[in-house]
Amino acid sequence: MGRYTAVPALLILLFTAACSGANDADEGSHTPTARPSRTSPGSSSAAEPNGSSGQIALDLPSGAKILVPMTKGTGNADLPTFKPITDVYTIHATCSGKGKMTLVDRKAPGDEPARIGCDGPITIGRVYTDITPQALSVQVRGGSLRWSIAIVSGEHSM
Repeated sequence: MGRYTAVPALLILLFTAACSGANDADEGSHTPTARPSRTSPGSSSAAEPNGSSGQIALDLPSGAKILVPMTKGTGNADLPTFKPITDVYTIHATCSGKGKMTLVDRKAPGDEPARIGCDGPITIGRVYTDITPQALSVQVRGGSLRWSIAIVSGEHSM
């Protein structure tokens, strides 16, 4: 399990590298939240698979095996649990508006969340992991923004 114990750190590194420079102005005031917020049926936050208008397309690789279809939202949301086909999967994410978007591993809520830069290029990050079910959440803090995310199996060019 040597390389798999570093998955949370790799997730953070990949997203940070993909988003270098995004939202740097207030980075010093960032205090991460360790627990994902579940979206309740009556909340104002929303996540919708596909079909929502007003979002940026993620331009997923052709022929890629989709693990989590493109999902769009405006607040906190639990993504569907998925099981990778290989020991790597690729996350494509984008957001726009005011606030902060982070991605949290629901199975390791004490780990540092991965920050997704908003109002910039699409974030693409590879995650190396065991072939076990993965449970991720989107968290939105400090404003209102709209986000899109999809997860595909394997490594794809960035």
